[in-house]
Amino acid sequence: MSETLMPTMETVPDNEDGAQWGAWMTRAQQGDREAYQAVLIAMTPYLRSIARRLLGQDQDVEDVAQEILIVVHDIRHTYEPGRPFKPWLSTIATRRCIDQLRRRTRRLQHEIAEDGDLDVTSSTHDSPEDHVARDQSDRELREAVDGLPGRQREAIRLLRLQELSLNEAAARSEQSIGSLKVACHRAIKGLQRALAHKESP
Repeated sequence: MSETLMPTMETVPDNEDGAQWGAWMTRAQQGDREAYQAVLIAMTPYLRSIARRLLGQDQDVEDVAQEILIVVHDIRHTYEPGRPFKPWLSTIATRRCIDQLRRRTRRLQHEIAEDGDLDVTSSTHDSPEDHVARDQSDRELREAVDGLPGRQREAIRLLRLQELSLNEAAARSEQSIGSLKVACHRAIKGLQRALAHKESP
């Protein structure tokens, strides 16, 4: 990644409506390198805040923020000068965070499969059928998580989907670490039963 994509300043003045960011991006589209550096620096803390809110895992926040910067770099020509900048940027950031959440969901699926007898497989092919199958599998898992008892649902979301540490999850949920471990174990067993039931003819 070039230095242009790695802002080091934490804060710069920011208008609430992002008008300044939009003006910088417009100038950047015209080849103004200083304006491009300015908008990257300005929006990086904003991207971190979106990633932290949606992902909840500090070690992922910086990685995802950098991924968003790369996407912005690649599609910066799609910003329409004069249009609100923050909604355009927020859409890009949210989609990238959703991609990361989907990857976490698939890791949870494999954890459930490895701990039980479910046949949960993933394909490296990118055919439409594969995408449909993966989306259906993700949707079924989310529905199964939603159907868990409250403490189990909270434990699986904090520890497996948001990937918080036990200490962080205990503080967030106001449960003891021991209770969280038990709830998470029971949640995985419950998810195995729920998903196995869906696979039954």
